Amino acid sequence: MRKLIMVLAVIAGIFISGCATSHYSTGRDFDSSKIAQIVKGKTTDKELETLMGNPFSKNIVSASSESWHYLFTDVTAKAKSYVFSTTVDTNGIQKKLDVLIEGGVVTNYTYTESPLGNQAVTTMQ
Repeated sequence: MRKLIMVLAVIAGIFISGCATSHYSTGRDFDSSKIAQIVKGKTTDKELETLMGNPFSKNIVSASSESWHYLFTDVTAKAKSYVFSTTVDTNGIQKKLDVLIEGGVVTNYTYTESPLGNQAVTTMQ
């Protein structure tokens, strides 16, 4: 009888646990290898648009300057739910290129690429 209760408890635990996967992305992926072709003080806004495509957003800084922002985030999250806890593992990448344009010419830019992996969150229910 005791073994039967243990077996039923294990089977119930399996049915109560579960998992789910979610994937999302923001922005449009861009070829980061082309960033090396951007030359400060020389590359025009038209050349930048041809090289990198349309930016994710544009902001006016002053009457003669604006900032362009290229952004791409791609993340997959896998959640595993157990009887008393939930574990969420995420991995992915975020790429961000910020460009300052003055008088139609690139004057400065920064590029960052960050992995979004090996992050785990465990919550107790």
